[in-house]
Amino acid sequence: MKPIYASLLVLAALFGGGCSKEPQPGFTADLGIAKNYTPPADAPAEVKEMFNRYDVWIRMDFNDWKEVTNGVLGTDPINRWGAGKIDDDQRSSAIMYSQALLSNVSEKFAKTFFPMEIFFVKTYRGSFWAADLINFGRSRLIVCWPNHLIGALPVTDPANHYYMDSTLTRAIWSALGPMVAGRMATPISEFVLAGKAYDNGEALDKIFKQYEKDRDQDALNKSRDEVARNGGFITIGGSTNFDVDFGEWMKLLVTESYDNIKTQYLDNSPARARKYEVIVKFFNSYGWDIQKCGNYYRQRLGN
Repeated sequence: MKPIYASLLVLAALFGGGCSKEPQPGFTADLGIAKNYTPPADAPAEVKEMFNRYDVWIRMDFNDWKEVTNGVLGTDPINRWGAGKIDDDQRSSAIMYSQALLSNVSEKFAKTFFPMEIFFVKTYRGSFWAADLINFGRSRLIVCWPNHLIGALPVTDPANHYYMDSTLTRAIWSALGPMVAGRMATPISEFVLAGKAYDNGEALDKIFKQYEKDRDQDALNKSRDEVARNGGFITIGGSTNFDVDFGEWMKLLVTESYDNIKTQYLDNSPARARKYEVIVKFFNSYGWDIQKCGNYYRQRLGN
C-alpha cells in the first residue's frame, strides 16, 4: 500500500446523516430475500454469540466480491478491483480479535451506535487504491486480515493481538469514530458547547496556507497545537466538525490511560478538561466505562 495513503484511508469516512442504530432491515418476502439480517445457521458459535450480544455481525464469507462492496446502508463505488476472501487458517484469529475489540465496549452502546457489520477480507480494492481498512456509510467496516497498515504487527498471538498491535487497534477505533457519530440523532450539545465552535476546516486551511509561504515547520506545529488546545480538541482535525472531534476523543479514551490523558491533554487545556468530563459522562450513560478500558489497554500495551 502506498505510504501516503496509509493514514488517509483510515480517516476517509463517508459521514452520513445522524440517527441511532437502524433496526435489522426487513426485506420484501415476495422477492425471496431473507427477512432477518443475521449470521447463517452454519456460522461459528462465536460469531453468533457476538451478534446476539452486540448486534454486530462479524462477516468473512461471500460468493461475489460485490457482496462486500454493497452493504445494507452504504456502498463503495470506487472499488473496481474486488476483494479477496480471508484465508481459512486466518479465520479463528480474526474472530479472536473481534471478541477482544467488542469486549471493550458495552453491549448497550454497541447495539445503539456500532456499525452493523465488521467484514474481514484478505485484500480490498487493488493497484493504487488498495486499502487495508475502510468504512463506508455507517453500516460496514472492512478490515484486511492479516492487516498490512504501516506499523501493524504480524499476528503471532491471536488472543492478545488487540492489545499488542496498537497501530491496528487505534486505526480501527479511528474508523469507528465517525461511524458512531453518524448514528447520533444530533451532536452531543454539552460536549460541543464545552469547546470552541467547529469551523469546517477554516483554521486548518489558514495555518497550512501560511506554511506554504514560510515553510516553518515549528510554527506550523505550534499553531496546530494552539488551535487544538484552545478549542478543546485532541488535534486540530477535531476543529473541523463533530464527527471528527468525537471520533478522536473516543479513540483516545479507549486506548489510553487517564494519567497519560491528563498529563498530555487536560492539564494544559481547560476546554479539553471540560469536554473530557462531558464525554465520559455520555459513555457512562450507556453502561460503558470507557476510561477503564483505556487504562487496561495502556496497562497491557506497556510503554
